[in-house]
Amino acid sequence: MSDRRLGAAALILTALSLGACSQADGDDKAKPVAQSQAGSESKLDNPKPLPGDVSLPLPCGGELVLRSVYVLAQGSLDDREVNLGYPFSEGEAGYKQSFISGYRRDFINGQFSLQDLAPQWQKAVGPTLPKVDKGSPLTPMMYFIGKYEVTARQYAQVMAQAQSLASGEAAPACDASNDAAGRLPKVKLSRFEAERFAAVYSAWLMKHHRDLLPVSGRGSKAEDGGTGFVRLPTEVEWEFAARGGSAVSRQELEGRLFPRKAEGADSEGPLGDFAVFNQVAGGTGQAARLMPIGSKQPNPLGLFDVIGNAAEMVQESFQLVHAGRLQGAYGGFVVKGGNYLEGEGTLFTGMRREYPLFGADGTEQRNETTGFRVAIGALSAPRSRYQELFEQWQKEGRLASLTDDIDAAQDPTKRLDSIIAAASDPRQQAELGLVNEELKRNVSLIARQREEAAGNLIQSAALVAETVNNYNIRLTNLQNTQAKAEAAGDQTSARMYGAAIANGRAALDGAVAIYIDNLASGTRYTDAVIQAQFQRVKEELNRKPVLGNSLVTRATLFVRHVGEYRQNRRADPATILKELLASAAPRP
Repeated sequence: MSDRRLGAAALILTALSLGACSQADGDDKAKPVAQSQAGSESKLDNPKPLPGDVSLPLPCGGELVLRSVYVLAQGSLDDREVNLGYPFSEGEAGYKQSFISGYRRDFINGQFSLQDLAPQWQKAVGPTLPKVDKGSPLTPMMYFIGKYEVTARQYAQVMAQAQSLASGEAAPACDASNDAAGRLPKVKLSRFEAERFAAVYSAWLMKHHRDLLPVSGRGSKAEDGGTGFVRLPTEVEWEFAARGGSAVSRQELEGRLFPRKAEGADSEGPLGDFAVFNQVAGGTGQAARLMPIGSKQPNPLGLFDVIGNAAEMVQESFQLVHAGRLQGAYGGFVVKGGNYLEGEGTLFTGMRREYPLFGADGTEQRNETTGFRVAIGALSAPRSRYQELFEQWQKEGRLASLTDDIDAAQDPTKRLDSIIAAASDPRQQAELGLVNEELKRNVSLIARQREEAAGNLIQSAALVAETVNNYNIRLTNLQNTQAKAEAAGDQTSARMYGAAIANGRAALDGAVAIYIDNLASGTRYTDAVIQAQFQRVKEELNRKPVLGNSLVTRATLFVRHVGEYRQNRRADPATILKELLASAAPRP
């Protein structure tokens, strides 16, 4: 059955299912939108408020609610590597289409710092961000993405302003309708219409509410290009947020679906609690239909309907997956997340489909199952941040950033820059320039590998420190048991425990020696790299209950020990052991 015929059937089912909603909302329907209370508007546009919500006004008193997504980064030019798609194994459903939604690598960062936000946004978002240690080179960089899919009502409110914005005429009167169908995601629109919505809404916001928009380099002049605007999210922005972003662990981020924690239970809740999809095949008897926004539970980042309900368009044109990356040819538009007509087996966070921009009859392609949510972005290189970006770029690919042993003034890449500048032969300059750029590129790749290795070292050392404490507890228990055996005159048992104690001491000493070896390895990285990776490790460990808290304490001590080892070039095992045991969290 065609997408349009399926959609027509779904619309009939939707109309029937919403009858009760319409009745319950009769009070709202009786009031014009412009005159309804703020609480009614919030119920329509934000049916399930959450801490950290931020919003932008809509025409006629509505609001568009967004959630912040942060990445810990060393400024605007830095980014984080993420894995997208899904690594299908041979024989698994979807394996034959791995070139569509297969496993691949990408990079993510935000464009706004906390200081770039309007005061009310700072107040809402600030408590949700990680605490960054003083002196850490990392800062949370953010982008913003719609908490819900854009509804039919919101779409109509914005697009009604298009003519007045273009002509300068008075804005049209607000539509009094608050019917239940307006709460459904806006579907059956083309990619061009979704982009047109973003353009009209951006123009309306800049005319009436510019002060609320985030600004990359707040305080800069309007012409510096840092003001945020509404657009479709990029595919990596959409998928990173849909997977749970920085609200989940690295392992959970790469799962087939985001974690679905059920309140009061250790196991995950059924997908039906989080997504609108076709459950008839599973025997539930529920017909597939489009549902109002906020009908289900959110993902860990607070986003609703990233899986199922309306599928969602993203910014880029479609590219196939080739050898773990996007392939070079471009196609139609990308749709993410699956829709309400699909079954559970086909829904996963990395799901993507390609649709043509135009139908067979030449008209713009419109799907009954496809809608969109928006993001807030800004220019990647606004004049308001140009100098900051330039300085970060200059540091890229410098050997001095890899080790404390090379002074910046003696960095061979800088010396090669000077040689190139002094060369009189243009051909020689060009050849040396190519060599230098390749050198810098390789240094940058090595730097990323070293940063990841430094983070792994910190986590490993924290686990070794935890092992030292466990060995000590075991050793203490053995000594107490031996003392009881000796007091009871049981010399055979006492000798047996004595042998176990000797082995325990050897194991404890060996673990301390491994910890000190890790300290020596830590000094091979610059202090800036250690501090940056410590911040990332701490953020990851803070998501793990009980053990994570203990490991954060261990990692903090390890970073301090690395600094001391960097100065003294030695460590006393007895002192290290004493400090490791003193840092142990008291056990219940």
